[in-house]
Amino acid sequence: MSEIDLPKSCGVGFKEWSGVCDALAAGAQTVILRKGGIAEGPGGFTPEHPFFWLYPTHVHEAQQGLRTGDERPAPGGDPGEVAIRALAAVDSVRRIDREDDLDALEEFHVWTSETVHKRFQYRNPGLWALVVRVWARERPTSLIATPEQLGCKTWVELIPPLPTAGLAPVLDDEAWERRREALRAVLG
Repeated sequence: MSEIDLPKSCGVGFKEWSGVCDALAAGAQTVILRKGGIAEGPGGFTPEHPFFWLYPTHVHEAQQGLRTGDERPAPGGDPGEVAIRALAAVDSVRRIDREDDLDALEEFHVWTSETVHKRFQYRNPGLWALVVRVWARERPTSLIATPEQLGCKTWVELIPPLPTAGLAPVLDDEAWERRREALRAVLG
């Protein structure tokens, strides 16, 4: 396995449903399937960053959209406060253009099949699959969302960049390698 050198800090946030961020930070999910946000225009999402903080959001989050089996409480506290605790490192990226390929990815994410297929079909058929290894810290860093971070977009700038000191991988090396190889077998 090749060692990943985390940057000392990272100023990029990746907005995703809170429940998905929780699954990634717990090691229950190792692939991100992405179409893109409305604010990204007709070109949609592009996988342009090798490292990013998971920026949990409740925008467009649908309780029935996840297979977690738990009741997702309404967000509490300050609605403008965001708890950042996990950093993702992109291992590989693949564009999925065949809807038949989606079901083989089910064990690697927590979305329902219906949610994944809806995302695939939205606008133009297809999705990006980002295989990610995640590092987390026990206590999150709380940020107040800026006006630039609001709305339906994927990438947001975090100023100042957040330090990565104190992060630990959510899957140990052996578990990560098993997941990575299984994903490579599915994605080709």
